[in-house]
Amino acid sequence: MGKVANIVVQMARKLTDDNARLGRVRNAGKPKTFPHFREIRNAYLDIQGLVFSIQERLPETGNDLPPNFPQWVIRQKLTAIAHFTDISYAFVSDPPLALTSSLGAFDVLQAEQKAFSETLNAFDMMLMEAGIDDKTADELDATRTKIEQILGMIETLLQNSPKVLQEF
Repeated sequence: MGKVANIVVQMARKLTDDNARLGRVRNAGKPKTFPHFREIRNAYLDIQGLVFSIQERLPETGNDLPPNFPQWVIRQKLTAIAHFTDISYAFVSDPPLALTSSLGAFDVLQAEQKAFSETLNAFDMMLMEAGIDDKTADELDATRTKIEQILGMIETLLQNSPKVLQEF
């Protein structure tokens, strides 16, 4: 096995560990504070960055990795999306005051809206690329529905949160 393939395998192990950790965070219940949610969001973004790094190196691995490895990576990405969507749904459906009334909330909500919109747009393509079976596809369809609901809740929160102060 080549050097790049070894690095990718190590990255894949970290990806598996990080995804499992995110799953445990999801199972622990709704984040109580906005800073805690931000930490979770950062961990999720780290997972997405790791997925991107792995995918970027795949062409250099040649035939050193199993042929279904690219699909496995996409399935890991979908798992992370499902975990984070569940966490976000719980948090956004009953947000703390800091997310609805603080001056920085508007920017955060806009960033989440943009991120979830992009995820929703790429979701179907990822499902096809991952070679998901029907049962898993049904579970991920529930994730898609939650993403759509989160976008609706964020839109409502954006209408009610203080707008960003701008200088003239």
